[in-house]
Amino acid sequence: MFVGVLAGFLWFFLSFAAMFNGVFVFLLFLPPAYALSGSLLVWLFRLPPIHAAFSLVGPALPWVAWLWPATISSSGLVKSLVWPALLVTAFGMSVFGAQVVASRRRRKPAQADLTPA
Repeated sequence: MFVGVLAGFLWFFLSFAAMFNGVFVFLLFLPPAYALSGSLLVWLFRLPPIHAAFSLVGPALPWVAWLWPATISSSGLVKSLVWPALLVTAFGMSVFGAQVVASRRRRKPAQADLTPA
């Protein structure tokens, strides 16, 4: 889970930098990055999908709890909803990527047909 928290810090602060520097095209790469990180956490470290998603999104929770109310006064309510939307999207994509890998791992391999011909 420590690796997930580190990856979550990285992805959130890159999105934070992209938002405040006006590099909005970089935000298009973040949902797939969260999905890939969630899937790698499940595949490499055998985390349950929900734990992988929470470890990726957990570092962003205090920052969004601070940024969202702080940006309401300067940007307005509608524009400030970008922060919670980013958090929800990151969580959803993390769960999605983790569930895909977990479901593939749960499948049983096909049994070989051992009956004589």
